[in-house]
Amino acid sequence: MTVVLGSLLFPGGLLLSTRLDALISERVRVGVETTGRVVHVERYQIGRSSVVTRLTVDYALNGERHRELLSSELDEVRCHAGDVVRLYVDRTDATKAATAEGYATEDLLLQLPILLEAAGIIMIILGPAWLERRWRESSPGSF
Repeated sequence: MTVVLGSLLFPGGLLLSTRLDALISERVRVGVETTGRVVHVERYQIGRSSVVTRLTVDYALNGERHRELLSSELDEVRCHAGDVVRLYVDRTDATKAATAEGYATEDLLLQLPILLEAAGIIMIILGPAWLERRWRESSPGSF
């Protein structure tokens, strides 16, 4: 059962990652371009090897001011408070913005593919070991 579930979680994570990448690319391609100022940067650890950067960005669009959280699936770009960033904002929802570097307001949703993929791999690897252990414990004459 764990192997089956893991086999569903891992590709589900890959599919979600692909879909989010396409959404962000589309927003960058057809979104309204503006600039924003980074007002806060937060970096936090997810697991042993994954660091997530979360930016709080102020920007104006159509005379309205917005303050949104943006994060990225990968921590590739180093931003600091006070930096000016180029944003591409969804034409129908000014609270949805992205950068060409992959930061987007989807925030924690961008972390979900990594968690699904990791959970899938763990279940695929640990499932057979768990079954073997249960089989040994239930077998007569086992030590």
